[in-house]
Amino acid sequence: MKKSICLRARSFVPALSVLSLAVAVSVQAQGIEINPVVISASRIKQPLSEASVVVDVISRQQIEQSGASNVTEFLDSVGGMSVNRLYGRAGIDASVDIGYLGEAGSQNVLILIDGQRVTGADSSGNNFAQLPMSAIEQIEIRKANGGVLFGDRAQGGVINIITRTETVKSVDLSLGSFGYQKQDVYLGFQSDQTRGSVSFMNAEVDGYRQFSESDQRSAQVRLTNTSDLGQLSFFVRGFEESANLPSYLTPAQFAANPRSIGAYPIATERSGAATGLKYLRALEGDDLFSIDTFYQELKAKTYDSIKNTRTSITPEYKTKWLSNQLILGGEFADAQANTDTKKQVQQQSQSLFVQVFRPITLRTTLDAGLRIQRAESLFQTSSGAASTSASAQKNGGSIGALTQLTDTSTLRAGALTGFRFPNADELYTFNRTTYALLQINPSVKPMSTQEYFLQFEQRYYTGKWAAHYRQIVATDEIAYQYDCGVVGSVAASCNSNLYDTKRSIFSLSSDWRVSSVSMLKAHVDFVDATISNGFNAGQRVPLTPKQVVRVTYEQKIGSYVAMSSLHHRSAMMQASDQSASNPKMPSRTVVDLGLRTQFSQTLTGSFWIRNAFNKSYYDYATYNGLYPADGRGVYANLKISF
Repeated sequence: MKKSICLRARSFVPALSVLSLAVAVSVQAQGIEINPVVISASRIKQPLSEASVVVDVISRQQIEQSGASNVTEFLDSVGGMSVNRLYGRAGIDASVDIGYLGEAGSQNVLILIDGQRVTGADSSGNNFAQLPMSAIEQIEIRKANGGVLFGDRAQGGVINIITRTETVKSVDLSLGSFGYQKQDVYLGFQSDQTRGSVSFMNAEVDGYRQFSESDQRSAQVRLTNTSDLGQLSFFVRGFEESANLPSYLTPAQFAANPRSIGAYPIATERSGAATGLKYLRALEGDDLFSIDTFYQELKAKTYDSIKNTRTSITPEYKTKWLSNQLILGGEFADAQANTDTKKQVQQQSQSLFVQVFRPITLRTTLDAGLRIQRAESLFQTSSGAASTSASAQKNGGSIGALTQLTDTSTLRAGALTGFRFPNADELYTFNRTTYALLQINPSVKPMSTQEYFLQFEQRYYTGKWAAHYRQIVATDEIAYQYDCGVVGSVAASCNSNLYDTKRSIFSLSSDWRVSSVSMLKAHVDFVDATISNGFNAGQRVPLTPKQVVRVTYEQKIGSYVAMSSLHHRSAMMQASDQSASNPKMPSRTVVDLGLRTQFSQTLTGSFWIRNAFNKSYYDYATYNGLYPADGRGVYANLKISF
């Protein structure tokens, strides 16, 4: 008999399935999967109701219904996290932060596509445009430290984008303000034991500001073959992006004309390609073995040309041991970042991890994990120069518990540790005005965090509500330092281990089916993020708000669904303003309005007014200026399915 390649993790706590039945009728009527299978919680496929950490699951249907033009725009609507876009809704140089870690938040969030990290070796923004949106099946957002299972850079959380191989075909067309247009095509197919898909995307926009045009193109091919020998998956993808960056504005310039060009405009070009091969085989006794190989190359040219490469091999073995489920694995990677002036940082890392799950009762499951990771960095200041090196080893641990208090209420709790090695460009000093790299500065130590979390979730016939608390204590936090002296007659800035910090995040969320034709969703975050030591002890961590509120309301009117969303963020300290000596970034409230409908079985459409009240605001500012957000814009989307 052919062995199943799916791990039967759900056998631990079968009683949890009752939870999904309690609200199945009310939620499934709206086309939302209430207990999807997730991977990011434990590296095994398991129902969301059995995960001991908090994971938000975003379906492809939700992304399409939101009318979001790109992934970062959608993530901005998710509670417990923040998105800072320097150059508008196209997502150019956008940063994503889970857990409100602040200025370096995007460096503490690990971005995965099908379980493989796609972040470069430097601190460049997470380029979500490298994957067509039509290729996305599901997005999993792990709102907990992922250091044990995923290693370096997962302290705030993990975003895992799962791609699709459905045998459908579709074309998505979008038009909007400021010259925005996008075409996104998905073609799925199947032949005998092979499934596959081809997807490609092209997006262009003139931009809200002067000199902010951008052009993004991406494509992916994915194939999966399943036989008695196991499952073999292959993918190849590539992207190109060109963008004009209009630079920052002074407060006076912003007040006079937020669409104007700044002092240091520059054009940038980015491109990349990745390929991977994964083999998965079921063994005796439901054991499962997999090995995942991956290669990625990223190129970026702004002030300097930087080429990033990453090669990794990730073996995993899943088995049952006594009454426990056991996962053993490792990750062996080589990452390099080279500049056009022959400065080079190479980081080789090796890690081993183990995760064990044990059912205590039919209603309670415990899990624990350990990871050991060692990284060695090699530095070269120029071609032919002598190389220097530095090495570090960090360990991560976790313990979590999931208990079903009643058939409709669940409690999750845990303690986790994580770490982050400095990125390649954090090991340089650079020109504090132009940000051009100057010389290697390998003195930055790894950053470490400890996290404690607790979540209570209550489901009922018409929806659910949840309360979630996270406490994150960070030591040796890596942050931007404006004044690092003079390097070769140039005033320099750098990154360094500036301080320790403590964050407490309390979140309340609710999904409520108000009536058979209306739905209300609300999420509020209360954030306390402070510097713990040094000259600025007691000050607020830059770029962390005290409150964030998101409310979405949907009303069905005949064959149409009217949508409105409100997003409020309180005031924040500017980036790098650890002493709180500069004016705060003002609070802002932005409202979006939308309308969607299904014209026929194969044709759907939506219409959106973003920033409906034309709020003039910015979500990022630093010592030299601020970066305006887009004003009011109108966008239309049309999807054709075959």
